[in-house]
Amino acid sequence: MKKVLSVILLFMLACFFAQAQSLTDDQKWDSLISSLEAEDWMPANQLSLSLLNSIPAAEQNGNQAAMLRYMYILSESGLMDLGKVDKPEALKKVIGFVGKPIMLPGHPVSVKQGFNSITSTSNGADTLFVTAANKKATSIFAFEYIVLKQKWTDADLNANAGKIWRLGGILKSINVEGNMFKRFKLLIDEGTAEEQQP
Repeated sequence: MKKVLSVILLFMLACFFAQAQSLTDDQKWDSLISSLEAEDWMPANQLSLSLLNSIPAAEQNGNQAAMLRYMYILSESGLMDLGKVDKPEALKKVIGFVGKPIMLPGHPVSVKQGFNSITSTSNGADTLFVTAANKKATSIFAFEYIVLKQKWTDADLNANAGKIWRLGGILKSINVEGNMFKRFKLLIDEGTAEEQQP
């Protein structure tokens, strides 16, 4: 009987700690999203890295890790924009993401160039382009080039104008551009596109 009670007690403790861990992660996610929305880059940077480091190795290629990598890159660019980190330091912190999955937030598709929207490059719709900027569109954080596995045509771009799509893929390269206005340049290969429902 004591063994059964001990097993039940251990199970209950394990469930309690698992739930406590889940609540802690949920709180971190809430704080991360709030920090990103407020463009409060230091806590966003710390939280995204903490959550990314807590993901088990077997899940490092999953969507959650891919989103956190992007959030970390964005927050690192925000810190670079504020002068809190210099170009070599910022690049050193994110260069390890090359070759790993990355997932961008949902953006509206547009046939015209604009901030925080998906457009085509001057080469045509087979490479999509996002200019990631702050809410006021006064700071550019990244130029993001996404080469889709299933290429879009100009007709696809026009048909999806105004719709929200989430892009992802494998980060092929990342570097820092600009002297006065520093920003990342991301090249994402093997790209995927998923329409987001309103």
